[in-house]
Amino acid sequence: MLKRLVVTDFAIIENIDIEFKDGLTILSGETGAGKSLIIDSLSLLLGERAQLELIRTGFRKAEITGYFEIDNIYLKSMLSKMGVTMIGSELVVKRTISTSKSTIKINDVNITLNDLKKIAKYLADIHMQFDLQKILNPDNYLEIIDGFKQGGIQEYLGRYQEALNTYKESLKRYQELLKKVREIKEKRDIYEYNLKELNSLGLRLNEEEEIKEEINHLKNYDLIHGLLEELNYLSEGNLIDNLYEIKKRVEKLSSYQNEYEEVYKNLDNYYYEIESILEDLKSSYRNDSYDPSRLEELETRLYTLDNIQKKYQKDIHGLIEYSKELEELLSLDQNQDYLVSQLKDEMISNYDKVYQCGKELSLLRQEIAKLIEKDLDKNLNDLALKSQFKVVFKDVLKEDDCAGFIFKDNGIDEVDFLIETNTGEGLKPLSKVVSGGEASRIMLALKTLFVKSQKIATVVFDEIDTGVSGEIASRVASKILEISLTTQVIAITHLPQVAALSQNHLKISKEVRDGRTYTKVKELNLEEKIYEIASMISGGKVTDKQLEYAKEMVLR
Repeated sequence: MLKRLVVTDFAIIENIDIEFKDGLTILSGETGAGKSLIIDSLSLLLGERAQLELIRTGFRKAEITGYFEIDNIYLKSMLSKMGVTMIGSELVVKRTISTSKSTIKINDVNITLNDLKKIAKYLADIHMQFDLQKILNPDNYLEIIDGFKQGGIQEYLGRYQEALNTYKESLKRYQELLKKVREIKEKRDIYEYNLKELNSLGLRLNEEEEIKEEINHLKNYDLIHGLLEELNYLSEGNLIDNLYEIKKRVEKLSSYQNEYEEVYKNLDNYYYEIESILEDLKSSYRNDSYDPSRLEELETRLYTLDNIQKKYQKDIHGLIEYSKELEELLSLDQNQDYLVSQLKDEMISNYDKVYQCGKELSLLRQEIAKLIEKDLDKNLNDLALKSQFKVVFKDVLKEDDCAGFIFKDNGIDEVDFLIETNTGEGLKPLSKVVSGGEASRIMLALKTLFVKSQKIATVVFDEIDTGVSGEIASRVASKILEISLTTQVIAITHLPQVAALSQNHLKISKEVRDGRTYTKVKELNLEEKIYEIASMISGGKVTDKQLEYAKEMVLR
């Protein structure tokens, strides 16, 4: 549960430090005083994305620190894997929003926003005003159902999604093969002609470079041959003999003085290297020849290679690869029936696995839905909504063509929430028939079940009682109080019926000092609480009669 909240330089909040207690805590105050900012700060501690605009004007950072008391073994295990050390049962979550570097720390250990989101559901659940729209949009119904048994759902959903990815890959391979088969049938003659043309050229990697090198030699033959001839003449002299004699003399020197040993080794190596180089030059001279027809042949070949590359818009390497591709395509044409059949069977098998995993996930959801239906009717009755609630699952059948349109990322289910709010009128889609007040009560009833099933330590309600009054407001207040008997509840409300049942009451107000607005938080004593409730009843000016009525509401 949440024990303490410290907020600094957050919008119009300069510095507040709130102690939270067990049971039901009410936040009340005029519109714009900062009640929702307190809820927003809690949302940031639970992984909501931060906005720099929330930093108080004139400051470079805002800080929100929450002190929680936890005893959840799963949460402690997750924290241990993140490297967070627990001292007793206290957990400190600190969020810094900065114009330079924002940080998230748990017990002084830096963590990521994704890590914070993973543990948030074990810390608290926040109901915001816009959450009412969830039950009016069928797209959210699966998420609502899954929330009641998150752990079990994730196991089944994980298997389904793994099977779905495998199916999608096999479907892609099958469709690509069919596309290739169609292309081959349409372009077989072109493919055969291209392959024949390319094969006839006998293309080789690096051939162009070799041809250009040889052409360069032939075009500069006179200069090259002349230089080789001079080198051959020079090498016929006493160069090698003299080097040999020098090497022998240095060898004798090294037997008398060690400093010449290294000189001898170098001379010995260089002697044989030079001898080899000169032999290669002599061989080049002897084999050097000029063939005019060879030059013409090479230039013709180079011209041919240049034209074929321009024709296909590929270099030599690309043409060689294209030839291989054409061979594979034409080979595929000969074995296409077998390959298509093989990939089709694989795709159908994977389709069946996804469908089976989807059905297993759906059966689990239907079991959860039955539990929701059973308990929700009772809770709605407590809230003076004598209704019948039904979760309807659309029967999803296999597709004959295995196209996979029935597969969505979260399963194969399509669900709707039906409700009968007036006896004899029959079940109708909840999204089309409920009023604002009814939606609030249905959401409260769902939250009651959710908190119970998930053993939530802290639940926060931001005006979940919107749109109700009179006797209905008293029923809503009783239900919120019921939740607070097992779970810490923090609620923003404008209903005096709800506020009167609270164990703790915080008044949120704002004041202007020196041209700046400041939010203040005050814990009300019994007398102050009675006056605040009387003010909520009157909507402004408080009379003695309203004070007496407020006192009766609180003390009864």
